[in-house]
Amino acid sequence: MKSNFSISPMLQLHLGVALLGVSGLFAKLIDLSALDIIAYRGLFTAVCLGLFLWVTKSTLKLNNKKDYLVAVILGILAALHWLTYFISIQYTTVAIGMISMFTYPVMVVILEPLIYGRRPSKTDIIISVLVLFAISLLFPNIWLDSVVVDDQFVVGVLAGLFSALCFALRNIGIQHHFKGYSGTQGMFYQFLVTAIIFLPFSDTTPLELEMNNIQLLIVFAIFFSAMAHVLFASSINVTGAKTAGLVACLQPLYGVILSMFILAEVPNMMTLIGGLIIISAAIFETTQGHKKSKV
Repeated sequence: MKSNFSISPMLQLHLGVALLGVSGLFAKLIDLSALDIIAYRGLFTAVCLGLFLWVTKSTLKLNNKKDYLVAVILGILAALHWLTYFISIQYTTVAIGMISMFTYPVMVVILEPLIYGRRPSKTDIIISVLVLFAISLLFPNIWLDSVVVDDQFVVGVLAGLFSALCFALRNIGIQHHFKGYSGTQGMFYQFLVTAIIFLPFSDTTPLELEMNNIQLLIVFAIFFSAMAHVLFASSINVTGAKTAGLVACLQPLYGVILSMFILAEVPNMMTLIGGLIIISAAIFETTQGHKKSKV
């Protein structure tokens, strides 16, 4: 299919990943519970995407009832992914939660071939495991400090792994069962389903939202949810879920770079080595992705 954007799919992918790398800051900036942030993020982003589709005279209508079912399933997977990722961070640390969730590229390269009757590529598995190790190097405290493994820690890691599984299945689903639609259409339904699922359980009603939180939610929804996820989802149709997943591992690296410029946090040697490995893998996958898109 033709993309909604004039830029290349690989550039879409990298831009989307860069924006997603900043999105974690809003979990700290918005003064709401994790569930409330996810619920209102879903609502605000769905409205934003719906308005964009209306202004551009694009349709929200899907081709058949089966596609609506697929859209709902993808939305449920996305909602579960976001919720369990927040739970993982709350029960462990940002570093452990992120590393647990970023096992999803490994899951994609193993699950996608098995689901569709192919043998997983040894090269893809090696690169995925190497990238996962490199991500752990971005957080040297995990290696240098002792980690207390208690029941709460185990729950947090399991939540992160479940988040990764949901994200992997969502990306595979987009590539194979929602390919005929734009990233904007797909993400509209995913954020709408997320809002419908979580808003009934929200502790804060719309009338109780403070203006500061509303402003942050609007910025979060437009730039770091709608734009970021549309770019990411649109690229999957061309690059594939595996390539998108591996390049997405740049997300924590973008976060480290951002903290270096904004917070003056200078990364140490382990972080730099991890970043170099991730960048090397991303360059490799970007090159492979360019070759595939030209076929």
